[in-house]
Amino acid sequence: MIIKDKTEFFEALNEWEASKIPSGKPETKDPDELYLSQREAARFLRVSLPTLISWKKARKIPFYQHGRKVLFKKSEVLEAMKNSVM
Repeated sequence: MIIKDKTEFFEALNEWEASKIPSGKPETKDPDELYLSQREAARFLRVSLPTLISWKKARKIPFYQHGRKVLFKKSEVLEAMKNSVM
């Protein structure tokens, strides 16, 4: 499989996540179980990219990193914002 852009990457990632769910259970697709890039997370939180990066470095917001790719799980970002006073 060749992935040409980030949209295809996130679709493949979401399909892979869905494939880990046992087939016996009905699939419940929660919109909060999406992964966001740094730019998407900054837009979602309505903060600047440098602000998001400083929160990431200070470990105020959970993130996943593989090489240079940084992703944020939407549900974890929302939970961090609820539990944090920034």
